[in-house]
Amino acid sequence: MKIRVSDTDILETNSIDFIELDGRSISFHIKGRVYQSIYNNAMESMCVFNNIQKLITPKDVRFSTEDKPATTSERREAGWNMFWNLYDKKVDMKSAKSSFMNLTIAEMGEAIKGVKAYVDTTPNKKYRKNASSWINQKGWKNELKLDKDNKETNRYVKPKYITDER
Repeated sequence: MKIRVSDTDILETNSIDFIELDGRSISFHIKGRVYQSIYNNAMESMCVFNNIQKLITPKDVRFSTEDKPATTSERREAGWNMFWNLYDKKVDMKSAKSSFMNLTIAEMGEAIKGVKAYVDTTPNKKYRKNASSWINQKGWKNELKLDKDNKETNRYVKPKYITDER
């Protein structure tokens, strides 16, 4: 099956050996050669990576199941797995899971959406709250402040020999 992975790249899924995600880029290893696609941001590349991974991962059709969880408990479990993978501070999983399971389905969706922004604003795990604390305090409702270091700055420096303002 052919898939479009970017505006300029179309790949045959049968020929992909494996793929690697690195920030804003995805490296495709095809028959000993490496092809790279670069995306606008890390979130976009992660979404494309997950979608491609679903297509190229071998599935055992003898034990076929539906892609979408059928029951509410399965939906809650899938939401927990998604949240835990995104949070990326693996501390006190039992407490965090019980706190997450006490949320409503709507709150779970909000938490999953908000966790990516929280993780991006606290890149050092040492300063990040434990997952159970973040969930109990409903951290996705808090306002997040970006570091000034993360902003792109204008690197132009006016030379000393220029005297007039243009």
